[in-house]
Amino acid sequence: MKLSEVLKKIEFFSHLDDHELLELENISSLSKYVKDQSVFTQGDNNTHLLILVDGSVNVYKSDDKGNQIIIGTFKPYSFIAEAATLNKIPFPSSCIFTSAGYILKIDLIKFEKMFLLKYRVSYEIIKSLLSKIDLLQQNIHFNLASNSKDKILYFYSKNEDLQTKLKQYEIASILNITPETLSRNTNKLIKEKKLIRIGSLYKVNKN
Repeated sequence: MKLSEVLKKIEFFSHLDDHELLELENISSLSKYVKDQSVFTQGDNNTHLLILVDGSVNVYKSDDKGNQIIIGTFKPYSFIAEAATLNKIPFPSSCIFTSAGYILKIDLIKFEKMFLLKYRVSYEIIKSLLSKIDLLQQNIHFNLASNSKDKILYFYSKNEDLQTKLKQYEIASILNITPETLSRNTNKLIKEKKLIRIGSLYKVNKN
């Protein structure tokens, strides 16, 4: 995987000219990971912006019993934990690869000096942060939902596009339920005509 080619594929940097891309390349590196390899652990400090460029990762917290509570599943090309990185605070959660993949690492101090004041770059970061706020709101709703069927309906009402990128067990992890519970309650919702199956996808029946 060639670094210069990776940078050109990332929408955040699509407006940069060749000189700016070269400057960005000089402060960046690619790290390769295997499935189940940790990217970072809750409490770790970080000096680089992280962008997932290949593969998929889960960001999660662990409860008192050591169980993983999935906060989000991310695909290319997503910023990972950018809020903590930009605020220069320890990671509030952990991250692990669910497949083999690569992460682009950008030196934070140099990036701030060279690129953060550029309108388009800062705009893309703000968009990413807003999407994470929406994700947080979804997780709050999932935890407050009274039952599994409510969680499933809410997920499909908010994530019609995301479901095309996730496997069923990944959706179950996000909802903090077992794959069996997801399958059973999804079938119930279809029978109740609250959920519609279109091929391999699901859509909330709003009629």
